[in-house]
Amino acid sequence: MKLAFLVMLLVSAEPAATLRPAEAVLADYAQAVGGRDAWKRLRSRHVKRTLVVIGQGANGSEEHWATADGKNLSESILHGVGSVRQGFDGRVAWSQDPVFGLRKLEGAEWEDARVHSAWNAEPDLARPYAKVNSVTPPEGVDRGLECVELHKKVGRPSVLCFDAKTHLRVVQIGVQPSPGGDIPYKIEFGDWREVNGIKMWFWEKMTAGPSTIEGHITSVKFNEKIPASKFRMPKR
Repeated sequence: MKLAFLVMLLVSAEPAATLRPAEAVLADYAQAVGGRDAWKRLRSRHVKRTLVVIGQGANGSEEHWATADGKNLSESILHGVGSVRQGFDGRVAWSQDPVFGLRKLEGAEWEDARVHSAWNAEPDLARPYAKVNSVTPPEGVDRGLECVELHKKVGRPSVLCFDAKTHLRVVQIGVQPSPGGDIPYKIEFGDWREVNGIKMWFWEKMTAGPSTIEGHITSVKFNEKIPASKFRMPKR
């Protein structure tokens, strides 16, 4: 019994694994995706994706526009489900979907839209957030990954994990604010490709609630002229 007790003491006395500072993890990611100078050459982004709902036989498409002055718009269509639009014009965040209709976003939803609209945040991921710190990988995530916790000004934080060798994104876990409450989500990233001197993930799998959707990028265009009116909230 005494020997077992001593073993337990020795195990509990083992030092915890040392985590690299979040600043170092994010600096490596910035270089892995092309570096700040390469991203600074971009003034707008227009991406098209195909969408597949795993296990339900539904498919669709998505288009996403973003500009250097912090404007953002996503339009998704799933056949048999309907269309979802979400935009941010730099001040007003809004959403339009078959369930809740057209509405202006407030509180945690507005903050979430602001963070996702931050222009070229990939090489400077800490910039849109109130605080970033290193954490151990959450339960169910590969223990060999390097993870950081991203704290928004309003709402619950998310955890983003990177490959320790390539320094590229692997998985993100968090909650999505919605009118019905926070929805837990998990996003996996893959199929990294170089486009115009930067690296982007061309494959994404998002699980939210009972649904899992895979997205595959089919087209990427940079520096198009996109009118500011495109991002404004539609009239009711």
